[in-house]
Formats: sequence, C-alpha cells, structure tokens
Amino acid sequence: MAEVRKDINIRISHNEMEAFLTLTPLPEGEDYTKMEVMSALAEKGVKYGIEESLIDALIEGREYGKEVMVARGKLPVDGVDGFFQFNFNMDFSGKPKVRPDGSVDYWSIHAVETVEEGQVIAVYHEPIFGENGMDVHGKVLTCKRGRPLSPLTGKGFERSEDNKIYTASITGKIDYNNNRIQILPIYEIYGNVDLTTGNIDFRGDVLVHGNVTSGTSIKATGTVTIDGTAEACNIEAGKDVILRGGFLGGYKGIVRTKGSVTAKFMEYATVEAEGYVEATSALNCTIVSHDKIYMTGKSATIVGGNVYATRGIECCCIGNDNEIRTEVSVGVQKETMRKLFEVETLIKKDNEMLEKIVIGLKQFDEIAVERNIDLKNDERRVALLRARISKQADIASHKNELMYLKGLVEMGSGADVRVLQKVCPGVIVGINDCQVLVKEEQQEVRYVLHNGNIVMFSMAGELVG
Repeated sequence: MAEVRKDINIRISHNEMEAFLTLTPLPEGEDYTKMEVMSALAEKGVKYGIEESLIDALIEGREYGKEVMVARGKLPVDGVDGFFQFNFNMDFSGKPKVRPDGSVDYWSIHAVETVEEGQVIAVYHEPIFGENGMDVHGKVLTCKRGRPLSPLTGKGFERSEDNKIYTASITGKIDYNNNRIQILPIYEIYGNVDLTTGNIDFRGDVLVHGNVTSGTSIKATGTVTIDGTAEACNIEAGKDVILRGGFLGGYKGIVRTKGSVTAKFMEYATVEAEGYVEATSALNCTIVSHDKIYMTGKSATIVGGNVYATRGIECCCIGNDNEIRTEVSVGVQKETMRKLFEVETLIKKDNEMLEKIVIGLKQFDEIAVERNIDLKNDERRVALLRARISKQADIASHKNELMYLKGLVEMGSGADVRVLQKVCPGVIVGINDCQVLVKEEQQEVRYVLHNGNIVMFSMAGELVG
C-alpha cells in the first residue's frame, strides 16, 4: 500500500502577526497528529500566540482544505504621555468676532482670565508607559513609552507634595506659557474711573467694568480692558488695550501700548501700538501701529486724520464724499531709517571707545607686571573698569534697539493698503517714501509699491493704475 502524503501548509501574514493553517484532505482511516502540525509551525518559525485548542479541534473534526488562523501575535500598546488638566480658560482671542450680519462683537474678546485663591488650577495625570507586543515569530515589538512631564513652574500658586495638584495662592489674572503659570494681581473696578477714583498706576492688569471719564489716566504693566467708553483720557499699557465701548478722544485722549489695541470705534484720538490696531471706524485720529491696522465690519471706515501701519492697512472705506483730507501710509517710515542709521553710528562709536578702554586696562596690567606692583585698586584702573561695564551695557542696549528697528524694516517690506469697498477723493496713500493723492473714487483696490511707484491693483489682482 502506497504511503499517504500529508501536506500541512502554513502561511504567515505580511506583517508577521498571523499564521494560517491548511490541512490537505486525507482518506478515511488516516489522520494528522498534533505533533505533526506543531512541527510544521516550528519549521516556519511560528513560536508565539499558537491556539493549540483550535488545532486540536481541526484535527478531531477533520476540517481539511480550509485555511484557518491558528496563531496571532500581540500588537504593542503605546503609552500615553503625562499631561496637565487645566481648570481655567486657555482660549484667548485678542480679536473680536464678526457676526453673520457684518457687525462686530467686541464682547467676544477674551484677553483676561481670572482665578480665585484656593482654586485648583491644574491637575497632573501620570503617563501610561505602554506594553510591548510580539509577532508570531516571537520577535518583541517595542511600544512607544509614555513620557512624564516636568512640574509646572511660575508663581502665585502652590503644588502638592506629589506635584499633581496645583492650587492658586492668590486671586488674580492667570497666564500660561511654555510650562509656566503666573498668577498676577488684577485691579478690577466695578464702576467708572473718574475724579473720585483718581488716576490708576498699577503693576498688573486693569479691568474697568464702567467708563473712563475725561481727564483721568490709567497706567498698567499688563492688559487694560474697559467695558464702557473711554473719554479723552490717557491709557498706557505694557500689553494689550481693549476698549469694548470705543474711544472718544476729544483731541486729548492718548493710548500707548507695547501690545495691540482693539476698540469698538475711535474718534479724535491718538493711538500708538507696537502690535496691531483693530476697530470698526477711525474718525480724525492719529494712529501708529508697528504691525497692521484692521478696520473690520461691513461699514468699517477711516475718515480724516493720519493713520500709519508698518505691515499694512485693511479697511472697507477710506475718506468720505466731502473729500476730507485723510492720510494712510504703510511700510518703512523715514523716521525708522533715520533712527536705524543713528543707532548703527552709536554702536560703532561705542565699540571704538570700548576698544580704547580695553587698551588702557591692558597697559595697567603691563605696568603692573613690569614694575611688579599691584594696581588692581588704582583709582584710574577702577574708573576704566566701570567705564567698560557701562559701555558694554550701552552696546547691548543699542544692539537690542537695532534688532527691533531692523525687524520693523523687514516687516515693512511688501506692505500694502487694501480697500474692500471704496476710496474717496482727497485721500493720500503713502508707501515708504512715496505718496499718491486719490483724485477719483476707486472701488475695491489694493495699493502696492512697484518699481518705486505706488500702483493700484484690483482685489482680483488686475492692474488698475
């Protein structure tokens, strides 16, 4: 009697995570043994995840000619990095939202988040480190390990001994940046700022829930937010200024800030900002922004005054039908270039003076060695040391100013004026050192500098004039 051929076919999936078994049909009276199947799996290198009970069932049930998965690997389970659950609003929006009807919602601006003493501000969740996997060949599949985070740093809060619970130790404004939390005092006024409250000078943020009346002043190192109207007052801020009710300057009101300015409207006011300026309208204002000026809303206008922005201006309408003189300009101002040249000259002179001071100190050291005397406390040498420190500080300060001025020049490159609706006659548009007087009404145009001249393009990109 001829020997019966037993074919045991083993197939490994392409990712080596599954092994499939197919048993060739046998005549009655012939059977496969479990040892034969296990040997076939071993020859194919299958070592892990073998379902022996399934193999037993296939042999006993004589399930031939059917491919069945008999071994399965284990996928790795990646870990989860540690994370902080913050219990305060971190969605700060410095710009107002435009409603569907084109009006602007200045109450949508969220620039200040306050917390109360004793409030849990953050909870740390430990990482889950993950679990390695293995393919059917027994090869370890390394998982991605969850990484722990460093504890939060900053001030104004306390943390538990295990660095998991963070609690505010004071009531104030909370800031989060680069794994650092700061809770700083906030000066909150539930009413108007007027002669009864007096002027405000505060290290931190100021939040006024009423109006700021004429003749008063607010000075803050942080953000100034006024829910009502600011009237002919002076505001100075280290960060942003938000005027939800607008600014009635009366030709006296001034806003100066190192941040940005957002106002419902501006009239007869002076505004100077290192950041952007945004409002629905500006009437007879002097505005200087070292970023961009946005007039938002369906009827946003600039009428009268002198408005400048380094990076560009975007507005619906500029000027009016009475042809009131309105000047808008963008790009690099002459004053910026003059200051840049002055600072470069100062740095050059300071370096020359520093070189002379260093030579003088070197001469003292040479004399001390030559005569074998100690001149460390010599008044002239001490004076030179002090002069060197002072001059090095001057150079560092001037270099910082130079970097800032060069940044303005770089930002001013390619600045334009975009008018989404119309420009009226009587408007003067300036870019860098060039100016052009608008003599006829223009619709939907963009003013750019091209080959040393100001030219107009349509908003679709076609040359207009």
